[in-house]
Amino acid sequence: MSKRFKHSPPRWADWFLGLFCNPDLLEQLQGDVHELFYWRVEEKGYSHAKWSFIWDVIRLFRWSNIRRTRKQGQKLNQIGMFKNYFKIGVRNLWKQRMPSAINIIGLSIAVGCSIVAFKFVEFSYVKDNFHKNKEDLFLVTHWEELESNKGRNGATNNELTREILESVPGIKASTRYNRLQLEARVNKQITYNLTHFVDPAYLEMFTFELQAGNPKTLNSADQVVIDESTAIRLFGEQSALDQSIELKIGEEWKVFSVGAVYKDKPHNGSLQLGILVNYQHFEQHLSKLGQDDWSTNFFIQRQAGIQPELLLESMDKLLPIYNKDNEDGAYSNFELEPITTMANNAYEMSNSIGSAPNKAPILTLSAIAVFMLLLSTLNYVNISLAMIMKRLKEIGVRKVVGSPRRQLIIQFLCENLLLCLLSMFVGLLLAQGLFLPGFNEIAGVSFQLNLLSHQNFLIFLAALLLFISLASGLYPAVVASSYKPISILRKATQRGGRRILSSVFLTFQMILAMVTIVAAVMFVYANQVNESIEWGYDQHNKLVIGIPESDYRDAFRDVLLADPSVEVIAGTRSNIGQSLNGVQFKNGEVKTYAELFEVGRNYPEVLGLKLVEGRLFDENLESDFRKMLIVNQSFLEDLQLTFDPDGTTVVQDSVEYSIIGVVEDYHYWNPGMEIRGAAMRAIPANLYTSYLVEMREGNIFEHRGRLEEKLQAMVEEKSVYVGIQELMFEGFYDETRGIGNIMIFTASIAILLAAMGLYGLVSINISSQIKDYGIRKVLGASSFNLAKAIVLKFRFVLLLAILVGCPLAVLLVGALVDNVYAYAPGIGVGPLAVAVFILLSVTLFTFNLQIRRVRNMNPAETLRIE
Repeated sequence: MSKRFKHSPPRWADWFLGLFCNPDLLEQLQGDVHELFYWRVEEKGYSHAKWSFIWDVIRLFRWSNIRRTRKQGQKLNQIGMFKNYFKIGVRNLWKQRMPSAINIIGLSIAVGCSIVAFKFVEFSYVKDNFHKNKEDLFLVTHWEELESNKGRNGATNNELTREILESVPGIKASTRYNRLQLEARVNKQITYNLTHFVDPAYLEMFTFELQAGNPKTLNSADQVVIDESTAIRLFGEQSALDQSIELKIGEEWKVFSVGAVYKDKPHNGSLQLGILVNYQHFEQHLSKLGQDDWSTNFFIQRQAGIQPELLLESMDKLLPIYNKDNEDGAYSNFELEPITTMANNAYEMSNSIGSAPNKAPILTLSAIAVFMLLLSTLNYVNISLAMIMKRLKEIGVRKVVGSPRRQLIIQFLCENLLLCLLSMFVGLLLAQGLFLPGFNEIAGVSFQLNLLSHQNFLIFLAALLLFISLASGLYPAVVASSYKPISILRKATQRGGRRILSSVFLTFQMILAMVTIVAAVMFVYANQVNESIEWGYDQHNKLVIGIPESDYRDAFRDVLLADPSVEVIAGTRSNIGQSLNGVQFKNGEVKTYAELFEVGRNYPEVLGLKLVEGRLFDENLESDFRKMLIVNQSFLEDLQLTFDPDGTTVVQDSVEYSIIGVVEDYHYWNPGMEIRGAAMRAIPANLYTSYLVEMREGNIFEHRGRLEEKLQAMVEEKSVYVGIQELMFEGFYDETRGIGNIMIFTASIAILLAAMGLYGLVSINISSQIKDYGIRKVLGASSFNLAKAIVLKFRFVLLLAILVGCPLAVLLVGALVDNVYAYAPGIGVGPLAVAVFILLSVTLFTFNLQIRRVRNMNPAETLRIE
């Protein structure tokens, strides 16, 4: 046998040549390399010919052989072809209105949920990116030695900031940043406002939108800058510009005029406006207090072209001299934190600016968006496969007249793109009109759709459109184009493999629906459990009344004691449920942080704490003011202590305290925070800042209104706070109810999408076997037998969804609930049983819709269909 026929070129290399080569050149180039191959086989052997052939193919892989040149007529033909595809797509959308509407609804809901998730994730992670100089702005931080490790600090010694500005080249501008809660007086009305002390360069370095006034206002020490919200709160509808405002800095009232009003900072901004005051007033305030050494947040703006490394190198050279005089607070080294990452890294440092994103809601919303996308995509695929069965003859005819498979795939993808574009449009409407307003109300934000001015959002929408177009349309398009014309026209299409894959998709939908149902049930249940949880004290019929100033302390007490509806009052400086004060306690080598509350001696008794061991504070014992503590049970456990009536001591800030009593654990904060050690220390009456008032039986809201009116009449310039103790955690409960409502909505949509997917798959089954069901009816099959034949084919789908969905729900939902609640109930048989019942009920209802179709069909009509 001739070597020419005994050996052939490497198949993969020959295939690769056909893949990349221009079809107009393929025959000529392929003939040349084949001829060379056979010549080399005869002259030099097969091994040499094989490698030479591969090398020839590689050399031919160049643009001149790859390029496809098209004539103008071909381009016009392609434009016309795509126009025709979209015309067919519009006609099919109208012809198949019901399945198209189902697909559009499912995808649009998923798009709306994804938009909300994107907005929240972007809001959480993209911070401070609106400043024009963001690339050049840095917060100066440093590393310092702590007791057990190194820690990072976002505040810099004030004197050291002066040294940095004098000794470090390359700094264009800088500002210090400190804040205090100050009393502000306007027209004899006093309010509390967060006030920021900054250097004049603050408004030049950072970008805020000026509403009215002079942007150079901070250059004047007797003028202040306020934002729009502060202006409305202080001056109402009248113009705030040039108005007078008094601020109580320390014990001194200072008069300022408003030199500029800025619009409120963007929601993703970490740096505040509020009231801005020239930094020299903060220096004067501390000087009067005898403090000449303090720390401040220190921001710098580098000069153009200056690398941060050069700045750090110069800064670190100052540390040996500084540390020599400050051994206790020695700095290890400086680090520059870019303004755009400052908030996200806030958890890494003390005295930070901004807040790191809370990952629990981010994960929750992202998971919901992903679930919705998966469910709607799988639902779309199943229904699309059902609709393909009605277009088989069209596909067969197209193939018979010469339409290649690639052309069919492009046509189906174009039709799918049209439907996805409609879904994107409806999804944007849903997000703008329903999802975002609802989420804004729940989360306390103000997200809006800014299509024309939001580049990241446009990129996200484009990526989302590409994903849903390919994920939902590629597989049905490939399936539709894979049928053989002869099989279609002879009605001999093999659908078994596709049915199996559709069943897999449906099973996955059912599993996701099962997980979301369990999540909804668990959040509703967890809300009920947490709202009925024991607080560890009697929170009912109690009011919390703030004392505006020390001058009103005795007057308020006298008015309250004289009121017939008041049972008893107790003074405090840190009311339970309103504030936290974590400090470190020591028991030998054991250290832990615990909450320290400073209260009046009868406060534990009035609050209703439950004594376990020892005693409460005694109003007749002055010694209880001297380093005595009442602690909860967790305090003893954390410090590995056992209560001894004869003396149990702990150390806090080098002071030794004796524990005189132990009470049951109580919720000093909402149930979202796990109870840790807590201690109460008695303080004298002259330190009280509020009163806890126990009321007699009656309407607590009426009691609050009456006392608030009475006390407010005594204080004309200040507002009086009167709160209800049992409503202290209402904000947390409102938030968790909102999450529960979101989960119920998610579960409802998941059930709907799963039901639609099931509807589509059952429809495929019935349409493909319509004659079989007709023959069964002619032979006398009952409605029950027909229903049984339909349902039994999906028994494994439901069984697998339940068997896989239950443990998966326990794993995923359990982790999610534990992330939200500190005291989350376990997922028992009850929630799983409820979820299974809901899933089966919806499934049987969906089956019934199709069974009625079979039961009501006319066998004569079905048997007459060719």
